[in-house]
Amino acid sequence: MKFLHFLRHNIFLIATIIAVVLGIVAGILCRSLKPSSDAIQLVQFPGELFLRMLKMLMLPLIIASIIRGLGNMKGSSAGKIGVLSMVYYASTSVTATLIGLTLVLTIKPGAYSGSSTTDVSHNTAMVSSLDIFLDLLRNIVPDNIVAATVQHTSTDTRTEDSSSSRSAFMNDTGNSTDDNMINQPSSTRTTRLVDGANILGVLMYCIVFGVTLGQLGSYGAVVTEFFTVINTVTQNMIKLVMWYSPVGILFLITGQVMSTNDITATGQTLAIYIATELAGYAIHSLVILPGFYFIFTRENPYAIYSKSVQALLTAFATSSSAATLPVTMQCVEERMKVDTRISSFILPVGATVNMDGGAVFAAIAPVFIAQYNGISLPFGDVIIIGLTAVLSSVGSAAVPGAGFAVLLVVLQSVGLPDRGIAYLVSVDWLMDRFRTTVNVAGDCLIVGVVSHYTKLPPRDSLETQIELPREEQGMLESVLV
Repeated sequence: MKFLHFLRHNIFLIATIIAVVLGIVAGILCRSLKPSSDAIQLVQFPGELFLRMLKMLMLPLIIASIIRGLGNMKGSSAGKIGVLSMVYYASTSVTATLIGLTLVLTIKPGAYSGSSTTDVSHNTAMVSSLDIFLDLLRNIVPDNIVAATVQHTSTDTRTEDSSSSRSAFMNDTGNSTDDNMINQPSSTRTTRLVDGANILGVLMYCIVFGVTLGQLGSYGAVVTEFFTVINTVTQNMIKLVMWYSPVGILFLITGQVMSTNDITATGQTLAIYIATELAGYAIHSLVILPGFYFIFTRENPYAIYSKSVQALLTAFATSSSAATLPVTMQCVEERMKVDTRISSFILPVGATVNMDGGAVFAAIAPVFIAQYNGISLPFGDVIIIGLTAVLSSVGSAAVPGAGFAVLLVVLQSVGLPDRGIAYLVSVDWLMDRFRTTVNVAGDCLIVGVVSHYTKLPPRDSLETQIELPREEQGMLESVLV
């Protein structure tokens, strides 16, 4: 009976673990068949559908959960939760960056490449930390909330040789110009909208909307109830998707392993780099984050991990904190028994802002590139890499492949070449999964910390009116499922 009870309450977890193992084994076996690109695409297609389902539900879940949670919360409680979470996010991001820099400067994985560097130069910075910071603020305060659901702001810097543009002037005037001035490159900054949801802007709008709605009292009850129903409907749609999740995860991992070019050769070339990055993730997620949690709560942090295994495995399979968000919320609210008013605010924000895994990567990868190209970085450039890594990881999209967009920005911030980046690309399909798992693990722990320090009062009569009655919500869920 106990075994059947365990199976019934952990069916999704067991199915997910089996799917991950079968996906890796099937991918390795199918590689021997030398599948074509069309075959790989067909194998990955069921997994692609799974990702699309999760992403489809991400935005409604974020909007409904934040507005519902803050609408049911008093202003002082919302402010306390916001301050606690932001301080915690900033602390862990800085710590993750310091861990990455310490490891890469100590181990020096790029120094083992033995590559020639005679044709590599250290260029002047193309992207400043100021540009990154301003883009972050622009995305936090979008000028069009509808456009923010599909586009975000990005600043591009292009460097052009000014000698060609001035040659005509010299020929016409017959005047000579200082050679240094002639050869000095000129940079042009362009701020534009690019494809990709501006989750930061949507979050900020929903937070302000929810806090304002909570201050309206009974006047805002109807609106809060509307978003409560939207949240309930979305959660039950997520439960339907979760029945498909083992199949999607199986084909996602199988297709990814099949599409990898040469696992053996790549592993030999980048073994030290991979070990360095994995060491950073392990130290941060198994020592630093649990240490923070224990210091703040005096409770066992690994108990949180055991209750969040389903979310961690989904994060590893999808490589997306945003796509994993529905599963994370389900684990936190149902298994950790965290107040939904807290999880509804913390988790959507954390899925966008809390990118500790990305911070470790953004600190290690640029220094590895410099070491690979034989470039000695001064202390000032190391500081710039650290600052840029923190800012870029906060503003990066919570989707697969976003880490390399961050890396390119950090490389440009100190004028490093991109020679050697292809090696990192070849293993990023694997490392990105570990980064995402670290991010989701941090989200689960921060919910526990904030919940420990935020003792929300029981819902008063007004909040009870706003929330769906328990029997009515049960009837709604039974109809939907």
